Amino acid sequence: MKKMTMTEARSIVGGTSQTCVDTYTSALVNNQTACFAVKTCTDKNGVESKTYTPAVLADCGNAN
Repeated sequence: MKKMTMTEARSIVGGTSQTCVDTYTSALVNNQTACFAVKTCTDKNGVESKTYTPAVLADCGNAN
């Protein structure tokens, strides 16, 4: 039987390994352009979750 580290065991048995990516997107809200920071996280099982938070319009680049 192969010995493994605690980190290896956690990723196999039930750890909380996540990969997150931050992006920005614009959307029309009440007839005005708004910018949102979008944090997209994928857990070790491939389940994706997104969190939207308001951001400064300049962060969205050319969001006219």
